[in-house]
Amino acid sequence: MVSDTLEDIAKGATKGLLEYTEDKIKQLAQRFKDGKIAFIQNPEIIEAAKEQKKTSEYNFFQKYVTDESLRILFQMGLTLRRIEKNKKQWNNLRDRILKKYKVEGLHISQFVQNGLFNRYFAIIVERGLTDEQISEEIKDFFDNIEITSSYIQNTTIENKEVTAIISRINCYLPYVYIICGSKLANQKMQTDKR
Repeated sequence: MVSDTLEDIAKGATKGLLEYTEDKIKQLAQRFKDGKIAFIQNPEIIEAAKEQKKTSEYNFFQKYVTDESLRILFQMGLTLRRIEKNKKQWNNLRDRILKKYKVEGLHISQFVQNGLFNRYFAIIVERGLTDEQISEEIKDFFDNIEITSSYIQNTTIENKEVTAIISRINCYLPYVYIICGSKLANQKMQTDKR
């Protein structure tokens, strides 16, 4: 009789554990599918990304931005900056950002990586805005990053690109317009008289 009870207990515990494990696996699979589990798989990059959350730059950004996706992209931008000397890791993270957050997300991360957010912030602070206005200004800028900035490679800088940028500026009249690119691309933009 005692052996029957122990056997029933063991069966019940095993069944409960298997059901619990099955539910947990389904939950983890759904979280991964929803993108809520880290999309970075390299342990060194994961560690570098975690370290960025401890920086004053990240904490400062966090004060003004509550959107979780923007916070992640900001953190990824800081991580790109940190690992940029290791081209393999940098390309790996860049590709993962592009895959998960599309071109807009990559541009936000590169904006942070290049130190442009700090310059942008200095410009908007000079306007004498409140904290709430600054938060709204930052969110609006990142929501419209494809309108308020251009990312130029040496191979894409042509007259049509210059014309497109000038058209965007004239059409949207942003307070700040950012042109990111190589030194050669930036020199081409500065020498164009339009």
